[in-house]
Amino acid sequence: MHILERHTLYQESSFSPVDSQRTCYTHEKSLLFLHQLDTNFFQSCFNVAIVIVILCLTETVCVPGVLGEDMWSVTYTHERVCVLKGSSVQLSCSYKYPAGLTVTKSFWFINWSGTEPVDVRQEEGYYGRVQYGQNSQNTCSMTLTHLRESDAHTYKFRFYTDNSTGKYTDEPGVTLSVTGLTVTVSDGRGVKNLMCSSTCDLSNNPTYVWFRNGRPVSNHNTPDLRVYDSSDGAGSYSCAVIGHEELRSPAVCVSKDSDQNCWSVTYSVSTICALIGSSLDLHSYFTFPNNKKVTKSFWHINWSPGSEPVDVRQEEGYYGRVQYRQNSQNTCSMTLTHLSKSDAHTYKFRFYTDDPTGKLTGEPGVILSVTGLTVTVSDGRGVKNLMCSSTCPLSNNPTYIWFRNGQRMSNCTSVSCSVPADRCADRYSCGVEGHENITSPAVYSPRNTSAVVVPSGERVEGGSVTLTCSSDANPPVLNYSWFKQRAAADTLLGTGQNYSITNISSQHSGLYYCTAHNQLGQHNSTAALLDVLYSPRNTSAVVVPSGERMEGGSVTLTCSSDANPPVLNYSWFKQRAAADTLLGTGQNYSITKISSQHSGLYYCTAHNQLGQHNSIAALLDVLCRCSLLYPPRVPSVTDRVSGDLITLLCYSDSNPNSTYTWYRKTGSDVIPIGNGTSLTLNASTVGPFYCGVKNRFGSSNSTEWPFTSDNTAMMYTAAGVTVGLFLVLVAALLWMRSRAAAPRSRREENSVNVSFSLKELMTRLRSTARSINPNPTHKCNTLTVSSEFWGLIDSVKLVKFADDTTLIGLVSNNNESMFREEVSRLVSWIKKRAGKIMADPSHPSHLLFQRFPSLRRPKVQYQTS
Repeated sequence: MHILERHTLYQESSFSPVDSQRTCYTHEKSLLFLHQLDTNFFQSCFNVAIVIVILCLTETVCVPGVLGEDMWSVTYTHERVCVLKGSSVQLSCSYKYPAGLTVTKSFWFINWSGTEPVDVRQEEGYYGRVQYGQNSQNTCSMTLTHLRESDAHTYKFRFYTDNSTGKYTDEPGVTLSVTGLTVTVSDGRGVKNLMCSSTCDLSNNPTYVWFRNGRPVSNHNTPDLRVYDSSDGAGSYSCAVIGHEELRSPAVCVSKDSDQNCWSVTYSVSTICALIGSSLDLHSYFTFPNNKKVTKSFWHINWSPGSEPVDVRQEEGYYGRVQYRQNSQNTCSMTLTHLSKSDAHTYKFRFYTDDPTGKLTGEPGVILSVTGLTVTVSDGRGVKNLMCSSTCPLSNNPTYIWFRNGQRMSNCTSVSCSVPADRCADRYSCGVEGHENITSPAVYSPRNTSAVVVPSGERVEGGSVTLTCSSDANPPVLNYSWFKQRAAADTLLGTGQNYSITNISSQHSGLYYCTAHNQLGQHNSTAALLDVLYSPRNTSAVVVPSGERMEGGSVTLTCSSDANPPVLNYSWFKQRAAADTLLGTGQNYSITKISSQHSGLYYCTAHNQLGQHNSIAALLDVLCRCSLLYPPRVPSVTDRVSGDLITLLCYSDSNPNSTYTWYRKTGSDVIPIGNGTSLTLNASTVGPFYCGVKNRFGSSNSTEWPFTSDNTAMMYTAAGVTVGLFLVLVAALLWMRSRAAAPRSRREENSVNVSFSLKELMTRLRSTARSINPNPTHKCNTLTVSSEFWGLIDSVKLVKFADDTTLIGLVSNNNESMFREEVSRLVSWIKKRAGKIMADPSHPSHLLFQRFPSLRRPKVQYQTS
């Protein structure tokens, strides 16, 4: 009785006990029912319950209220498969299980050891040849490659769920047969009948192909072939299945008279291109007479005339990378792994037979080219076009894949790929499907750009330096650009990987950087400092505070200098006729309670490791209580030439000191162009120029200095004239001094033998003024000359007589009459008040010089206030 029959019996008995609602089954569906039940047994069970005794040979799973066949199953796509030896096969199935469970493990197996089967991947001989696949949740497949006759088994699928008893294997599995092809020959009338046969019926209704001496026979795609008994038909014949042409049958020699037509070696391809790092198979097919036996065969690359070729496995660099495989007596395949460019050769197959003369090398062999992948870049509209290229066309029409920053790109699946121009900072590479681990070098815009100053270390003025730029980029950097950083805008200096500067100076100091460009973008280096060392320059001494400095105050002399390395120390000097006096060190030099004795020219010297430099002397003019204040005299302009530069110097006598302003005349316009006593111009500058001076008592302008581009050549003539004039002036002064010596006694006589030093004179004048006006309103004790007075005199010079006796001399065109008249008037004025002059040096007087406009010639009125 079968299970369905037994189930029917239960229904007919009209009993529905609880136990009958539980269906029990085994994973192997190996259920054994009691085929014979005693009638008395049934009758006794009807009074209580229907008892079903089920003997389970394997573990069982019982699902309440449901038939097992409907919830657990494995269905195989094919129960029998016949495939060629050396080919690959895929076995597939589908399965189902109750809802609420989850599959945790599944595999295929051929042997059941102990309580559980063994995954076929762990079986000996299957390592590396089995791969599982799953197209959907409830499907299963197994691919088995490089089939052998020993692979002929029944393969079953088993799966496990998260329920400890929920595991299942179904029958009958897939029976795999592995066969080779053979050619049988039968005689006919004037023909040979050839039949391509196998030990099992090949799956998928294959189409056949025939070969004669390794070359396809056209228009014969059936398993049988008729060969006529003629010399044209003689040769070695073999058969194969289309799609597996390399898996040919052993060849048979069909020849009427001679076996010479049965020797051959052919190759599946004549040229092949493979990727660096990949592996490839080279296939050969060889034939020989039926009465011969092959004793040795190998592949080779080198063959010197007069010697035997060497097995490629013995060549240097091939050890461990070559494997031979022979699927039949007429085939030999070579697998070469970890390809490198040095493997590019022509490979030939050679075999030997038991006949000493029976050996053959197949020509022309297989030409192997080994290539890497590279990415080339071209511009598009808003994009960069990437092309994956190789040095030879890759075999088997590969599918290209692309990567961005190591991640596969889903939108690029062809030999080219376009990427946005703004994404060029990423790294792009390409590869081939099936060789995902072998990719091209990545392309990317420049990065890690750096600028270096060579040589390193200290760089002193007058030397040479080279700025060198480097950058990591692929494609390589097309060009480099050099810039110098500036406050307003960086300056482009030039192009090229190196930028050289000769005869460096301090002007070259600064920050330099380079920009590297390639087809994908550009990148700037960090700035490199070019620090040019030089001795101090532009040293200047300044008196602080500026303006009038009266006796009793304080001043600070400040020194500044441009130097690299910075100034180590400063020294202060005061100019003297005999020798300059060292005053002290430090950037600042202070004087408290200044007096007229501190007046003079001061300068500083700045020192660093490379040298020293003196400043121009700064005038410290201390106004004593008896100083003479007057407006600036007409300034004079001199020039000084230095290379292509000309410096104009302006000087005017005034007290207090005047401010200087330089002007340039352009047509009717006058433009102020600078301040200070000097103005430096290029030799090509066009004038004219003049300087203006001003203090609180008045102002004055120099004559125009007609500076033009031709003045440069005339500077030397002007210098000569200046020297000449100086010599004339010295001679004139000597003459005037000799003339002044004679009337000296007369002047002393006219002064009623009153000979005062200026300090003493002012002291006594102050006492006289006090007696005249005990409460003066003016506290400024100075001698003042109005600007109108000086404006009437062509030339006014300061004349120094003996000791401290300093008077204002009025000398016009070498005429001393005005000077002598004023001296007489001063002496007369003092004489009238001699009785009232008292020695009181602590209170000097104020003396005002003022011109009377009604007088035809200048006169001075002396009065006190």
